[in-house]
Amino acid sequence: MKQRSQPANPTGSARTVVSGRAALTPLLAAAAGLWLACAPAAGARELYRWVDETGTTVYSQLPPPTGTPATRVEPRAGPQDATVQEALERLRGELEQDFDQRDQQARDAAAASKRAAEQATRQSNCEAARKNLETLKTHGGGRLRTTDGKSGFRSKDELANLQAQTLRQIEDHCR
Repeated sequence: MKQRSQPANPTGSARTVVSGRAALTPLLAAAAGLWLACAPAAGARELYRWVDETGTTVYSQLPPPTGTPATRVEPRAGPQDATVQEALERLRGELEQDFDQRDQQARDAAAASKRAAEQATRQSNCEAARKNLETLKTHGGGRLRTTDGKSGFRSKDELANLQAQTLRQIEDHCR
């Protein structure tokens, strides 16, 4: 899979990626600009309301066709500064709450993944310890070949120590 290189900005330096709370401010500014652009301006033109020949109510800045009865509609004034500030604060709070919630969900998912991996490791170690104990019980007294190439048998004390050590491993891993 090919990786694309990031384009450089006009100054020639590498592009900086903004994430987290630092990205909230441009997002809020864009949301406020969009909201203000959609709100009717205080100095808007005249608006007309009429019903066309199909029975559909039409609102337009252009006058209706000649002979069609129409009424003038007064546009509502745009939002007051206090209303805009309240809306921006509410939006900022919602965005921060959403960011915090997503961040917490990511931390929870990482913790759950870590617990699952630890549980799988514990289960694997438990199975290995049980198998080792079974091997010690059935074949522990058999002939061994040591690392130096000699062969011999385990003493009863060595076998008992190995079995006790394996039982401790089972207790640790098989909960």
